[in-house]
Amino acid sequence: MKRIILSIATVFLSTLLLAGCSSESTEQAFVKKGAKMPAFQMQPLVGEVVDNHKLFAGKVVILNAWATWCPPCRQEMPDLVRLSQLLPADKFLVAGISVDNNLDDVKKFVAETQVTFPMFWDQGGEKIASPIFKSFRFPETFIINREGIVIERIPGTLPWADPETVAALQAVYETGKLPFSE
Repeated sequence: MKRIILSIATVFLSTLLLAGCSSESTEQAFVKKGAKMPAFQMQPLVGEVVDNHKLFAGKVVILNAWATWCPPCRQEMPDLVRLSQLLPADKFLVAGISVDNNLDDVKKFVAETQVTFPMFWDQGGEKIASPIFKSFRFPETFIINREGIVIERIPGTLPWADPETVAALQAVYETGKLPFSE
């Protein structure tokens, strides 16, 4: 038994040492409240890949990570659509990133729900949601100010089209932060 534990420890330590010898960095930037949103490429449901910094530039962004298999996500989507219609498009961007495995499921849901804001697909959450957002529960929404700073990370649903929510987001446009933040 002692020999097995010693062998496992030796393999583990060797792996750590070898990993530390690599000249390539395997670290990827990830979302951190109060920090700039890392750069990444997003795949729209149709068309060419989009750079998030170019799309988000100068706007307050409400970025929702979701999935068709998630009942709260499905329930929240119509409210996000209403929010996108209430906010001026020259100042705000509501966008979604689906973590579904099947693109057809996403396209079908988006069509049925009449989503009018930009929608992107991160197959299985492998390129964005997991490594960059560090998301493991959905929905999860990120509020990003005009300078590209993540000012809030909201797990779960929110009444997005509620007048108080809309007013808080408008305050973000003016001040760069939520009115109730420290």
